[in-house]
Amino acid sequence: MSSKKPISQKRTEREQSENQALNRVFALFLVGLAAECYLLVLYRSVVGTINSMLACYSALKWISWLGLIMLVAGAAVAYVKRNDRKLRTPMLWVAGAGLFLGVSGWIMTQFSNDNKGIITMCIIVPILAVLGLVFLLYQHECFYATAALVGAMFTVWVRSASLNAGFWRTAVIAGAVLAAAILAGAAALAYKAQKSEGKLWGIRICSLECDYRILYAVFAAAFVCVLLALAVPAIAYYLMWALGILLFAEVVYYTSKLM
Repeated sequence: MSSKKPISQKRTEREQSENQALNRVFALFLVGLAAECYLLVLYRSVVGTINSMLACYSALKWISWLGLIMLVAGAAVAYVKRNDRKLRTPMLWVAGAGLFLGVSGWIMTQFSNDNKGIITMCIIVPILAVLGLVFLLYQHECFYATAALVGAMFTVWVRSASLNAGFWRTAVIAGAVLAAAILAGAAALAYKAQKSEGKLWGIRICSLECDYRILYAVFAAAFVCVLLALAVPAIAYYLMWALGILLFAEVVYYTSKLM
């Protein structure tokens, strides 16, 4: 007896898979939009009067603790009820919201000078949302290349912005060094995956058609730009332009492969 599925069943399964992917994309877009609106409301509060600024930063401390409680409680319930999908899914959303509130609250209160923490979060959220959309819509190798370039651009920008902020310049330098190390490690993992036909530890992370030369070139360019920003912060503006052009070319390349 033939085990092949009827064409109509294959079509139905493909449509269901596409609908699920679109639902995930839409949900991610709404979550990113809600997070950015939340941050913009906070930004309007801190650039208002002194009283509103003080009240906002005081509230953020409590919001950070609330986020931590939500993260722990949501993760714990999701783990205990991991076999109950109806309860596990909303608890994971609660944990995710708690993680965002806790981390963002800590960043915004720790780097409150000139509201740099809130400005940084306003930039990070759309970056993460776009990376999530790329992950859902494009090949995995496109996501890796895009994440490397966007991460390098953000690192270069933060390095440039830290020149006149001595109290957190050391942390930025350490973060840039860590970013360079991550890029080098990503290149090493890509090489290992290439030797295993796109798999790492038995898990496929790259397609069989992946052009690893593109990945190596992207990782190398991002690595060099981060090192140059560390050594000569004055050229950060030009490095961001170079990374932006490379990012555009890389996305166009992978988009053409989808057609």
